[in-house]
Amino acid sequence: MLKEGLKKRDILKILDKKLSKDYRYSSGHILGSMCTAAHEFGREIYCKYVNKNLGDPGLFPGTAELEDEIIREIGELYNGKEIIGSFTTGGSEANLIAVRIAKELRPDINEPEMVLPISAHMSFDKSAELLGIKLRKTQLKDNFQLDKEHFKSLINENTCLVVGIAGTTSLGLVDPIQEIGRMIENKDIFFHVDAAFGGFVLPFLKDLGYKIPEWDFHVDQVDSITADPHKMGLNVIPSGGIFLRNKNIIQKTGFEIPYLAGGNFKHLHIVGTRPGGPVISFWALMKYLGMNGFKKILNKCMENTRYLCEGIKEIEGIRLATEPVMNIVGITTESGESICELDEELRKLHWMLGKFEDFNLIRIVIMPHITTSHLSKFIKDLENVVKKLGL
Repeated sequence: MLKEGLKKRDILKILDKKLSKDYRYSSGHILGSMCTAAHEFGREIYCKYVNKNLGDPGLFPGTAELEDEIIREIGELYNGKEIIGSFTTGGSEANLIAVRIAKELRPDINEPEMVLPISAHMSFDKSAELLGIKLRKTQLKDNFQLDKEHFKSLINENTCLVVGIAGTTSLGLVDPIQEIGRMIENKDIFFHVDAAFGGFVLPFLKDLGYKIPEWDFHVDQVDSITADPHKMGLNVIPSGGIFLRNKNIIQKTGFEIPYLAGGNFKHLHIVGTRPGGPVISFWALMKYLGMNGFKKILNKCMENTRYLCEGIKEIEGIRLATEPVMNIVGITTESGESICELDEELRKLHWMLGKFEDFNLIRIVIMPHITTSHLSKFIKDLENVVKKLGL
């Protein structure tokens, strides 16, 4: 540490130089990320209220009330009534919370297990390791859809949790949530839906006229949902969310914190100190954009998704892994040859993509920072690389 501090202008110059290596969303080269530049109004609100700490809600009752309000509003968006929950650091923490709840609710199971698709997010692997739960992963069919019969066969007396995905990390597909619900009907098994990406896509797609299968609290067996405002919600990073049907969950499984300045309370979080800024900024964004604002943004993303798909279909040697359900596109090779070299060559041209070796595909997420001109340049580079590799 320096003995004497530097002047602000000197620090800013140093930071500009050091951070010049970072990719910018505005460049259009970040094609594989599920995050995007936070909405300008959201950033403004966040900076204004950056000192709010929901780890001690008794000191910030107004912020806590805003969180309760926005959780109820999002719960209604997901066809729920009196939904409870809170903001988290992201989908990984939200999923970990759900896994812990499922285990805590079944203390009678000595060797707890969870059943989930092989396409589920890595956060479930982390959760299983941390909590001592056995993973039972379900195969996918050739079209990347869940093998329902295999899923059902893995459910047994040790199952404390089943997981369905509403917007898979690799392709944005939606698992058959209703059918999974029927598999556990009248069984004491917790059902969690990971909609970290799809949570702020699917409701608006449905309102835009897309045919979307039931995936949320409309399915009676669904107990909890993960959804991330810092993805298609355009909120500041980090901001995730956990939404729960049973309002008694916190009393049953919450952590007691008796020593805080604001007073005693219970919570479900893995973290202690918790920023209130993202809650306030997303409350403001939802009021500012409204349903129509979010729909307009998503509609443009879907137009760009179709544009990219049409471009890919014109390139010999590669193909779509599957027809997109939402604004996520998967590319694979016609021959079945590994996509690793394709990914490597595209990275040399500074296209930052998502690579899924197990599924042999490259993922492109058409976020709001991606424009048609960005995609046009990418399609040209993609075609040239495919020809170069002789795919």
